[in-house]
Amino acid sequence: MTKFTGEVLTNYGLHISQINALGLPRITHFEFICRANRIEPTFEMFNVFYFVSYTGGFYSFNSRTGGVSPCSINPPKSLHDWKQKFFYIHRGVIPIDMHYRNESEGVPRVNVSINFADQEWYKVLTRKVTSISQLEEMALVAATMSMLWAPQNPRGVLIYCYQGKGMAIGNLFCVLP
Repeated sequence: MTKFTGEVLTNYGLHISQINALGLPRITHFEFICRANRIEPTFEMFNVFYFVSYTGGFYSFNSRTGGVSPCSINPPKSLHDWKQKFFYIHRGVIPIDMHYRNESEGVPRVNVSINFADQEWYKVLTRKVTSISQLEEMALVAATMSMLWAPQNPRGVLIYCYQGKGMAIGNLFCVLP
């Protein structure tokens, strides 16, 4: 889980266990397109493009319409048997405190920032709409979102660890144990 994912969930008052399997890819994809464009993602930016919905006991994120250009298309339509693939995560491994939202609290509503369409980040993110899909690990490494890379080299070069092989990615040199 990235800091950005934690920021989104905290600001909406949601626990990661309350998000359905189709909601998390929207957060990850948004962070990825921001970082790929050298933009630091924020909750306020994410909130311009998405709103929270509630169906079947789980929360998700849907694209806003009405004056908001999309930053992504083709979200996954379904993930068969995703509820059967749940597993428990010990609370101690989640790096932030998260609120577990009761159904009685309703769906969180957060106002969209005003004048967002005039912002440079909005123009960049809507210039080329991309499809939400599973991101390759190498793409996550390049966007500094991978959990398999770490700046372990004394020169501060990113080291990428994958199946015992070293790789070069652009200006990144990757060395594996």
